[in-house]
Amino acid sequence: RLKKEQIASQLEGLKNQVNPHFLFNSMNTLAQLIPEDSARAVKFVEKLSKVYRYILEIKDKELVTLEEELTFLRAYLFLLKERFEENLLVDVNIPEEHLQKKVLPLSLQLLIENAIKHNITSTEQPLSITVIIKEGKLYVENKLQRKNQVMHSTKMGLENIKSRYSFFTKVRVLIEETADRFSVALPLID
Repeated sequence: RLKKEQIASQLEGLKNQVNPHFLFNSMNTLAQLIPEDSARAVKFVEKLSKVYRYILEIKDKELVTLEEELTFLRAYLFLLKERFEENLLVDVNIPEEHLQKKVLPLSLQLLIENAIKHNITSTEQPLSITVIIKEGKLYVENKLQRKNQVMHSTKMGLENIKSRYSFFTKVRVLIEETADRFSVALPLID
C-alpha cells in the first residue's frame, strides 16, 4: 500500500511538473527571457533542470530531509517567480535546527501548486504564501482569495499527503481554512 501511495505521489508531482500548462508556461517564460536577458534565461533553464533532476533523484525515496525539499522548493519557486513576478509572494523561514527532519518528497511543491491553482494571483491581488515551523510542525499557509472555479477541488492531493504521512507517524496532517487563510501543517519526522 505504501509503494502504491508513493507511486501515486510521484505521479502527482510529475503531472504537476510535466503537465502541458506547466511546460507551456515555462517555455513561454523562457521565450520571453531569451531576447530580454540571456543571463536570466540561462538561470531559468538551470533551475528547470534542477526541478526535474530532483524528481528523478527522489523517485525511490519514501522520505527526504527538509533541507533537500527546501533546496528543490527554491528552484521551483524561482520558476514560479519568473512567471508571476511580484504577483506571487512566498516567504520561507525555517530555522536551521529543523533541516535534518524528514518530510514527504514533493509535499511542499504540491501545497504551493495547490495554493496557486485555487487562488487569484494578480497585480491587484498578489498571492501571499508562508512556509514556517510552528509548534513542531511545518506550515504552508496562504492568503485565501479563491478563484471563481467551475470545477470544485477533489482534494486528492491533500488526501494523498495525509494518507502517506499516516504510514510514518501518528501525528496527523492538519488542514485549516478560515475566512481569509488556508493552512496545512505537516508533521516533521525524526
